[in-house]
Amino acid sequence: MHYKFSLKDEMILTVIMALKAEGVKVLLGFALILCIGSSEEVSLPSDPTYNAGVVEFVPAKVGLPKDLVIDNLKRIKAIIESEATKDLDILVFPEYILNNMDMKTYIPDPKHGIVPCEVTDYDWFLTELSCAARSRQLYLVVNMLEKEFCLPFANQRKCHPSGYNTFNTNVVLDRQGRVISRYRKSHLFRYEWYSTDILEKPQLATFTTDFGVTFGHFICFDMLYYEPAEQLVKEKNVTDIIYPTHWFSELPFLTAVQNQEGWAFANDVNLLAADASYPSQQNTGSGIYAGRLGRLSAAIFQEPTTKLLIAKVPKSEYRASYQMPTTIEPVFMPQLVTPRFTKLDLQRDYNVDVFTTKLLEENFTTVNEMLCHRSFCCDFQIERQKIGDSPTHQAYRFRLAAYSGTETTFQRVSSSNQSLCAVIACTGSDLYTCGYIFPESVAVGNKYYFSKLQISGDFIKAKRSLIMPSTLNANIMPLKPNVDFMWQEVESSKTNRITLNLSRPQMDLLTFAIWSNYYSTVDNTHNLDPIVNLKPVALTSSAVTPFSFKYFQIIFSIILIVSLKTQFN
Repeated sequence: MHYKFSLKDEMILTVIMALKAEGVKVLLGFALILCIGSSEEVSLPSDPTYNAGVVEFVPAKVGLPKDLVIDNLKRIKAIIESEATKDLDILVFPEYILNNMDMKTYIPDPKHGIVPCEVTDYDWFLTELSCAARSRQLYLVVNMLEKEFCLPFANQRKCHPSGYNTFNTNVVLDRQGRVISRYRKSHLFRYEWYSTDILEKPQLATFTTDFGVTFGHFICFDMLYYEPAEQLVKEKNVTDIIYPTHWFSELPFLTAVQNQEGWAFANDVNLLAADASYPSQQNTGSGIYAGRLGRLSAAIFQEPTTKLLIAKVPKSEYRASYQMPTTIEPVFMPQLVTPRFTKLDLQRDYNVDVFTTKLLEENFTTVNEMLCHRSFCCDFQIERQKIGDSPTHQAYRFRLAAYSGTETTFQRVSSSNQSLCAVIACTGSDLYTCGYIFPESVAVGNKYYFSKLQISGDFIKAKRSLIMPSTLNANIMPLKPNVDFMWQEVESSKTNRITLNLSRPQMDLLTFAIWSNYYSTVDNTHNLDPIVNLKPVALTSSAVTPFSFKYFQIIFSIILIVSLKTQFN
């Protein structure tokens, strides 16, 4: 461990050195202790951990574009410069919480080593953040809308007729405020496709810190795709991932913290995830995760909340011997009524409607069944214990689910290839009621609790795959790995036998599943014209050739008319 000194500390040391040079006796050791006592700790490459922070952040929504940026920047800087961040090595903010389409900025190429605090060729908010990172002496990751100059009539790549391309971009600033990494989002979400560009190939963005950790980073929807998210882990062996997001939570498998923890667990990587906070619009859920050890700190909210989450993160080479902070788990006590989230808006996964499912009896206590979708089969062993009856309380029904195929999508945006074995909660007996929660107006009771719940399935081995636990309770939080459930993998020549086993009784389960992503390679057009190939999937000359010459003719004609008019005048 070494220290980063504040300006005040440096001034005191300078005075001490000057006094000693003049022969004045000073209790140097005591003075140094005073300085170091008020300074901040910085992790070393030899340390087993580093100090990380992620921010759940409420972006400003009402006001003029510039005023929104001023508001956001003021609150972002207040967090960076707060006492709570003094020992942090790295701090991450969410996606889409700073600027907007009317306030885009140029971002320097990291290869030039530019410090915007010193080279003010960029918008003021980037300059301010560069200065704040340097002042606070931490690595800072902020997501921005970036503009990049392009040539509308060059045949090098796609270029918007305005002469600027727009990217959804992560910017990484080091302790000196220098731009050291930049990543442009590869997989856009819904209407982003109409306003935002992507590169021809997804970037594999990484940077190495002075505390000995190399990070990879990507943005939001990228997590559901092989390139670049899984590539960073499986092909580049990156063990620590930064993840700004503006996630839209979906039941029963893809709520924010549920997905983050499952992805980090499956890849056994550290994950720093920062989400925007608008629960009524499905956005909330941030956390810091240590691979198979589970979450170090995570939260999801019912009301818009700005909150800094901090954790001491074990470096990958030390994780096997790392002892998680001691937590006292409450003794299980069956209760008819327990807290639950109702104000967080949630999407429904319509893929559920094509699964093979079986509705369990309302009062079931024992299940021992195999359920198959085509040739893919899941084994279920379940036991429940009675808590009590209450005519004034509704209770969730449950279905077994099995699926393996390509009829699915990710949130109706992109084609997917999924396999899963699941127990899912439903508000009624019909399949269309699965993937919903009871509203606040309905009194919900836990009439039974799960005392045993084991799911097993044989999942095909494939390089392009991710198999993860997907669990969820009524507070829209996943169960804790190694505490609430155990995960087992048995490898054979063509398959992995996965078993997910509940290890603590649970009353308020919404999801208990083995969920896998086999990374579809289908290229979707996203409601953009597939004939003239104007979609921003591949920024190549073919995307602009059909209309570039027409625009050239128009502009050349205008120039010729103006020139002739000038001559005759």
